[in-house]
Amino acid sequence: MDINPSTAIFAIINFIVLVVVLKVFLYKPVCNMLDSRKQEFVNNLNSAEEAKLEAQKLRDEYAAQIQNARAEAQEIINQAAKIGEQTKADIVTEAREEAARLTAKAQDEIAREKTEALNEIRNEIADLAVLAASKVVGKTIDVADHQNMVNNFVKEVGEAK
Repeated sequence: MDINPSTAIFAIINFIVLVVVLKVFLYKPVCNMLDSRKQEFVNNLNSAEEAKLEAQKLRDEYAAQIQNARAEAQEIINQAAKIGEQTKADIVTEAREEAARLTAKAQDEIAREKTEALNEIRNEIADLAVLAASKVVGKTIDVADHQNMVNNFVKEVGEAK
């Protein structure tokens, strides 16, 4: 086989032209496209990392808010329990005071009724004593005599106690 130098030169020139044309029209656009895809991938990776960090930050914030809400709820429960205990103590105190007032009132009423009963008994005894004395003496006793006898009898009953 014979190699013709002009054919070899044309083949070399054709090859160089083909390489230049391929480099200009194919290699540079493909490299640019690959670079842009690489850059897009890096950007997406960075965005995903930023989103992950943002999600972690939000999760931490929500966890802190939940913790604060729980603490506030516990505080409200504690305050309600304190208020309940205070209300209970107030009600018990009021009930005791009311019972003491009612007891004192009842004791006063009993003392008053006792005094009234004693006075009625004294008057009744005095009337019976006057009636008995008038029957024994056989005469009617006037009001002054009656009063003197009652006073003497009350003194005697008071001393007998």
